[in-house]
Amino acid sequence: MDRRRLWTWAAAVVVAAAAAAAAAAGHEKRLVVGMTLVPGAASTGAVCLDGSPPAYHLHRGSGAGARGWLLQFEGGGWCNDAPSCAARAGTRRGSTRLMSKLEVFSGVLSNDPARNPDFYNWNRVKLRYCDGGSFAGDSEFTNGVRTLKKLKSYCELHM
Repeated sequence: MDRRRLWTWAAAVVVAAAAAAAAAAGHEKRLVVGMTLVPGAASTGAVCLDGSPPAYHLHRGSGAGARGWLLQFEGGGWCNDAPSCAARAGTRRGSTRLMSKLEVFSGVLSNDPARNPDFYNWNRVKLRYCDGGSFAGDSEFTNGVRTLKKLKSYCELHM
């Protein structure tokens, strides 16, 4: 192998190693948070489109942030009518049975003070979306074959 090829190959190895080290140094440790179903929600009519209970993911705060709360309302768009709500009921946007039971908390939900200096030690909650109406619904539709329910708002459940 001539000198120029050897130098090019060696430089490529050094650049690749430096890139890998930089990526590893900047890699955020993944915070994975389990799902909690809201106990007793069905008795108040607070259910997902398919009748499953609503859910959230909570990572408790610590230290000076233990009294702070950050709520992230998961988005997902609205269903517009009975057919679109019925279709959504069979997806993760309408049923906690079909949702991922674990969620990665990153960005504003991260517990890494370098990446999230304002809220890393606050109580952080991700409220899962399953009602088809932007957490604002409280209704039931029955067409004789299937019943669709809309979730009461978080405030109604906890006030």
